[in-house]
Formats: sequence, C-alpha cells, structure tokens
Amino acid sequence: MNSRRWLIAIALLGVVHNAFRAIASILGAPWGLFNYLQPFHFRSLSAVVIAQLAGVAIILIFAVSLARIVWRREPRGIAVWSSSLWAAAAGAVLGLLAAYVSTLADKSYGIALFVAVPILVGFVAVLAMGIDEPVTAYQAFGVSTLAVVVLGFLLIAFAMEGAVCLVMALPIAVPLAICGGMAAYLLQRKPAAHHPATFLLLIGLTPFGATLERSLQPAAELFTVTTSLDIPVSPERVWRTVLQPAKLAAPSHPLFRSGIAYPLASHIEGSGLTATRYCDFSTGQLVEPVLIWKEGSQLRFTVVSNPLPMQEWTPYAKIHPPHLEGFLASRQGEFRLEALPNGGTRLFATTWYQHHMWPARYWRAWSDYIIHRVHDMVLANIRERAEAYK
Repeated sequence: MNSRRWLIAIALLGVVHNAFRAIASILGAPWGLFNYLQPFHFRSLSAVVIAQLAGVAIILIFAVSLARIVWRREPRGIAVWSSSLWAAAAGAVLGLLAAYVSTLADKSYGIALFVAVPILVGFVAVLAMGIDEPVTAYQAFGVSTLAVVVLGFLLIAFAMEGAVCLVMALPIAVPLAICGGMAAYLLQRKPAAHHPATFLLLIGLTPFGATLERSLQPAAELFTVTTSLDIPVSPERVWRTVLQPAKLAAPSHPLFRSGIAYPLASHIEGSGLTATRYCDFSTGQLVEPVLIWKEGSQLRFTVVSNPLPMQEWTPYAKIHPPHLEGFLASRQGEFRLEALPNGGTRLFATTWYQHHMWPARYWRAWSDYIIHRVHDMVLANIRERAEAYK
C-alpha cells in the first residue's frame, strides 16, 4: 500500500472515530476520547436527536464515498460549477464534523471552533475545487464564502444551532473562511496541497483540535458591565422603588424579539441579608440571594440560578445547544444609588458575568451590548415607577 493510501486510511479512521464520538454524545454518553466504548444511558429518539444522527450519517457517507474515489483513481473532468458545489460541500463537511465533536462531544466553544474551523472550511473548499485545474482568486473567494454559508445551513438543518447564534458568528466566520481560501489559492501550485487525500486528511483530523483545546482551556474571565441612569427624584424614593415588585413592558429591540432573554418581572422576598431577589426572564428565572444591603444606597446579590440566555430560532420545536447551559452565566448583580446635587439620583446597575466562548473579546462585545440593553429596560422601568410613586 503506497503513501497516498496510507494517508487516506488514516483520514478515514479519524472521520469514523470522531463520528462515533459524536453519535455517542448525541445518545447521551459523557465526555471522553473513546466515549463510544463506555456504558451510558441512552437518550430517547426525539426529532432533534434523529436530525443530529442524520447529520453524522451524511458525514460518514461523504467521507467513505470520497475515500473510495481517491483510493481507486484521481477524479478528473469536473465542470467548474459542479466543482464549486462539490468543493463547498467538502469544506462544509469538515466544519460540520468539527462542530459535532467540539460542541457535543467536547463541549468546547473556543479558538478551534470559531477560528480554526472557518479557516480550514475555506481552505479545504478551495483545495477541493483545485483538484482538476487551478482556481482563480475570484473563484477562491466565492467558493470559500459559499462553503461557510453551506455549513451554516447544515448546522440549522441537523438541529445543531439556531439562526441567531449563526448570525452572531458570521462576522468572524466569513472573513476567516475567505482567508483560508486565499491561503489555499496561494498554495495550489504545490502538488501535495490540492491532492484529494490532503483535504480528506484535514476532514478527519481537524476535530481533534477541540479535544486538545478542552484540556488546555484557561478559566473563564469575570467581566463587569455597568449602566447608569439619572432619575429626577430623591434617593429615598428610588430605593423604595427598587425594592418594590416590578412588571416590565415587552421590549421592542430586535435582539430581544429574535430570542435573546429579557426581563419580565422582579420581586424581593424578605429584607436585609436574608432576602432573595427573583427576576423572571422570558426563558426562566434568575434567583439572587442578597449579599449587601445598605439602606438607601446599595443592594448587591449573588446568583444561584441562571435562566437560559436565549431561545434559538430553529425549524425544530426546541433545540438545546450546549452553549445555552453555563456558557454565559451571571455571577452577581448590584443596584447602587448616588445622590445628585440637584436632589435627583444617579442609579447604577452592574452585572458580573462569565462566558466560556472564545475569542473572548469578540463574544464579549455581543454579551456586553445585550446586558447593557437589559439594564436599560430595568433602569427605565425603575425611573418610570419612581416618578409616579406617591
């Protein structure tokens, strides 16, 4: 067996191993490099589970078919348009398998998933397109973009993600995929670069990046978001308003209408350090025992129960990607009052939170913006009630 066939065998072994890990995770297996060999309790076959298993089946069929073709002969004579579709599918399959392993098996939303995978999706797509003849820069740009878009549709179709999260990821995924495509365009003159066995090998081995990252991932940083609002009433009246039960109007902001969690109501049970604040969100309840109660000036609470950060847009009745559970979590919250010289009050709302998604700065831009908008809703509601308070 020559070196090309050894590479094909290694690549196919990697695909099959990672596919089995994904299948075991879908069916309820815990984390592990060989989790499919461990005993575990099987999940029931819901529509979401069946859709996810169908996605793995597509990956296996694609990889085995490709391995069979390149094992026997070199594919020749592919039309340019057919080659574009084939190439985009090859790149998307790499991304799909990596997404299965990273999110379901390794539960890792890091550099491997959000940076390495888009680059390799574009890279593999251009390599695949260049099997028969060299590609132009324009073709490389187009097929790398097409590949990452196809990947997005596959993630929705196979119940892996919802539309809102994919839209949030597009600003980094598309440019990175194009960068990968352009790198492949520059390397296409090297014979080994566009060999079918090369991108089959990338499909098989890329998912291991998330497994490695999981073992090296640092602890999530604690972020702080503070929003303030001036209220033309005394601190005493604002303090009483903060402690009162509240009901909030439905938001008009497009992000909240798209499924991001938003506050509906809140109330406090008890007083002083034995009190607990309950905040009802559109996706569940935030439970916050009081940490600091400084009459008239400061109310801080810890968080013992977080609601889901969002409800995904999906054709399925309900999906539950791992990033909805614990990957964006509020740790503490606070209201602080500051008296103004004109007799009014500056009210500060602060949230301390963590998220476990990388690149941290990119995802923090989204989460900070969303938390500021939640603060705006709460502070506006307090001002309205304080001004009407008798």
